[in-house]
Amino acid sequence: MPTYEVFGRRKWDAPLEHVGNLHAADHRTALLIARETHFRHQEGVDYAVVRSDHVHRLEDASLLERRTDISYRLQTGYSGFREKREAARQAAAARGRGHLRDRPVPGSNGKGAA
Repeated sequence: MPTYEVFGRRKWDAPLEHVGNLHAADHRTALLIARETHFRHQEGVDYAVVRSDHVHRLEDASLLERRTDISYRLQTGYSGFREKREAARQAAAARGRGHLRDRPVPGSNGKGAA
């Protein structure tokens, strides 16, 4: 007997979430069994079943690897920020761009604090 994955939602504006799986002869029987096993106490407003062999997995895990550094989105990306900033300033100075450090702060009148 094929295995079916069961998805349901508790409220109409909620997304479908995986709630379990079951074995059934066909999709109609799977819907009936899902209703009786997962939703018999009216825990949800909608449910669906999908044969497990119709769920496709990502075969090449390298497709999930990040090509760019997005550590700035994580709190850990800010550890050692002072050292990273100083290294960037030194690299800019080595390329002749050290004068960028002397630019006025946006919103100020150019003579210190706004």
